[in-house]
Amino acid sequence: MKNRLLDLAKEKVQIRLDEATKAMEAAQSAANEDTKSSAGDKFETSRAMAHNDYNLYKRQWHEAMNDWQLLEIINPENSNVLVSNGSLVKTDIGVFFFCISVGVVQIDNQKVMIASLTSPIGEALKGKKTGEKFEFREKQIGISEVS
Repeated sequence: MKNRLLDLAKEKVQIRLDEATKAMEAAQSAANEDTKSSAGDKFETSRAMAHNDYNLYKRQWHEAMNDWQLLEIINPENSNVLVSNGSLVKTDIGVFFFCISVGVVQIDNQKVMIASLTSPIGEALKGKKTGEKFEFREKQIGISEVS
């Protein structure tokens, strides 16, 4: 299951990388195609807006690339004793796979939350092991399995 969850997370990141790349190319193309007009500052304003758009998409691309690099170092074959990146964790409130924040996915008729260790639930579970309890949103929650 961890292999499939990791593949799903990679697919989501690849989509983000592709979309950011296309958007950067479109912003660059818009800036290059804009020609000087007789309307005064219109040319400079539209080039500045295209440049701002390009920078926004470039930041999004870098964030997605950072997520990709984090996913690349996860070995789904490893069995974790303590909750860390790459851990599949079964709790009283659900199943979690820790890597990057993706959201809830359905695998084998089971809902799994793909989350980051820096998320609130990730922070609460980080370093815990099977059989331990942790507090989350003022509730005591048990961990039935960490792998």
